[in-house]
Amino acid sequence: MAILGKKAFIASVCCAIAGAGFVINVHAAEQNAADKVMQHNLEGIIVEGNADVLPGGFLSNKTKVGIFGDKNIMDVPYSEMSMTSKSLAVFDDPSQPLANVLQNNPSIRVSSSSPMYTDFSMRGINMNGNHMMLNGIPSLFYQFTTPPSHIIDRIDITSGPNAGVNGVSMSNNGTNSGSTAAPGTINIISKKAEATPVTRYTQTFSGRGNYGEYIDVGRRFGKDKEWGVRLNTEYMQGGLSLPGAEKNAKNIFVNIDHHNERSNTNLLAGYFDLRVNGGQRWFQFKPSADYKSQALPAVPDSKNNYDFDGTTKYVHGYIMTLNHEQKITDDWSWFANFGQSRRSGNKDNQGSAIKFDQDGNFVSNRFNQQNEAGKNVYAQLGVKGNFDTGKLKHNVSFAADRSWARYWNNAKSYSPGSSGITGNLYEGIIFPDDYKLQSFGAAKPEWEETNVGITLGDNLEYGKLQVLLAASRKHEDFNNLKGKVKHTNNNILPTYGISYKPVDNLAVYAGHTESFSRGLVVSGEYAGDKNNNKKYKYVNDGATLEPVKSKQNEVGIKYANAGLLTTLSYFAIDEANRIDSVAGLSVDGDTLYKKVQDGKNSYKGLELTVNGKIAEKWNTTGGLLYLDAQREHTKNGSKDGMFVTGVSRWSSVVGLEYKPSDDWGIVGRAVWNDKAFVEDTSGKGKYEIPSHLTFDLGVNYKTQVNAMPVKFSAMCYNVTNRDYWMGRGGSSTFGLSMPRTFMLSAAFDI
Repeated sequence: MAILGKKAFIASVCCAIAGAGFVINVHAAEQNAADKVMQHNLEGIIVEGNADVLPGGFLSNKTKVGIFGDKNIMDVPYSEMSMTSKSLAVFDDPSQPLANVLQNNPSIRVSSSSPMYTDFSMRGINMNGNHMMLNGIPSLFYQFTTPPSHIIDRIDITSGPNAGVNGVSMSNNGTNSGSTAAPGTINIISKKAEATPVTRYTQTFSGRGNYGEYIDVGRRFGKDKEWGVRLNTEYMQGGLSLPGAEKNAKNIFVNIDHHNERSNTNLLAGYFDLRVNGGQRWFQFKPSADYKSQALPAVPDSKNNYDFDGTTKYVHGYIMTLNHEQKITDDWSWFANFGQSRRSGNKDNQGSAIKFDQDGNFVSNRFNQQNEAGKNVYAQLGVKGNFDTGKLKHNVSFAADRSWARYWNNAKSYSPGSSGITGNLYEGIIFPDDYKLQSFGAAKPEWEETNVGITLGDNLEYGKLQVLLAASRKHEDFNNLKGKVKHTNNNILPTYGISYKPVDNLAVYAGHTESFSRGLVVSGEYAGDKNNNKKYKYVNDGATLEPVKSKQNEVGIKYANAGLLTTLSYFAIDEANRIDSVAGLSVDGDTLYKKVQDGKNSYKGLELTVNGKIAEKWNTTGGLLYLDAQREHTKNGSKDGMFVTGVSRWSSVVGLEYKPSDDWGIVGRAVWNDKAFVEDTSGKGKYEIPSHLTFDLGVNYKTQVNAMPVKFSAMCYNVTNRDYWMGRGGSSTFGLSMPRTFMLSAAFDI
């Protein structure tokens, strides 16, 4: 399969290059007239005069609101940031491309710098690729994968109560195997062919030898340019800034769209092949029983490598989305959305988190191997329209959808060799000479989930007042194939909000939503004891915890003036609190746990975002987050009022761009996280993750080479080479930063 995939990719790239050669000849006749336009259009649609882009170019002023379609941000009753392709072009870090861009939103913090994962938190709650939608289709990615950044035109980030307008989606959340609903949504809009033809070749260099090549070809044709084709390919290979870690990526995506007065259709299809070698960056503190300090051991040099030879994570597969809207009358239309993804892969590493004691010595670490595969299918059919009842305007939408997923898995965890894994944080990790990887077969069916839903919504307008009312009826069937247990869950997910604009550039709003998801599948199998009998980390291994409910409320104000959009919001969210309860020791002395739900985590906070043009030649993006995260309704009230592990109380991000001329741009960013606390799995230890401040700095320049428009860019992430621990919302594990990373790129518009 892998060999066939490589051949298919090479053939596709060859076709792309051949296609590029063809369109170069066609484009040559247009070049003289288009030269001036393309000099100021190197980021695709990001031009200062685009009505859909806020001044400065980092954000769009429109966003997708589920079944209601695109709306102006000022009319949405929750916090919203829609990042443009310019944001990706400026802040795209090869080790964690999307996560590094997403953290321009103050509610989002990166919780792992490992290229093996896509984890981040939104308003303190852990998220990853599972929570991302592609062209409005949910559940097509997972913990290791996100949409490739080079295919993205816009990222709609909703950190607010909108669960009831997006239809049904899967509950799976990577290694958590089921989670409460996320605090918001992230919807990726793919690039489409534009009015101006695009033939772009980009080369990048980053880290210690990571090279990337990208081809981007877009054309519109037919009557009134109603057809469009956009082809994007990536080939990346080589070492990252972390010594010993490398990232190899190959993918090809084609977006075909058609639009006329009566209909709009968009088809995206792609193949991806991704391998990361090395890069283990998750840790867990396991001090001895007599350790009394509340401090973690000093952070090690982030250049240290903690991988054995052969550490790898690999996935390949395909993905597609189809969106269609057809007018019935001038006021009514029907729409259909479909998506499917299929992936398979494997990983070999030393467990999800590397454990160390108060002296930094590695303790109780195991090898972990896994073969896995997943398939997701989604379909939605609906109708929407507008009508008036007196002075009241109705924008109604009704949709039915179905989401189905199946997951195959085969994972083993075992102690390597005779001496186990030794060494420490500061001098390096030592693997036994006699360790060897196991051979244990293909992935086996582990769970299957089907969600069927009906969603009805009405966005009412009365003068300066708008009221959003929506509810989704969700029927969920979950089949735990491993534990041979089935669960059925029926719920109604309400979403409502109100927005009032006394003047066009000022909006006051409030919103509420509720959401449900299936319970956690308890899993933690070891390879076997000394008699080769199976043993488990959890005494309730294979069980499924009860489904959980989450509520979210938000009130806020949005103000747009002189090219600057400012949003201030107060929010309150809750989610289930899942913990490892110590249950004793196994025959071989390993600690055994019972996975249980213990009350809930409550998140209350203030969020400020500021985006746009702050002065002539100066643009900004970023904001500030205050978050009070506490536990409630715990067993016997024993931990009520305690901190939620891994969550900072304060965090902020400020990005600035200075443009001395149309051809030059200088960018800088500062990201700050307040201290956080981690609770040991024993429930008896509280350890501080110190605050940290990092800086990024870059420059870009537009010029011409033999009349060919070119954009050169240079970026340095973590300029001061700061070493720091990174908290992970709701988890006793935490990450280690990546070292200083340089990135160079050159984009040629042919």
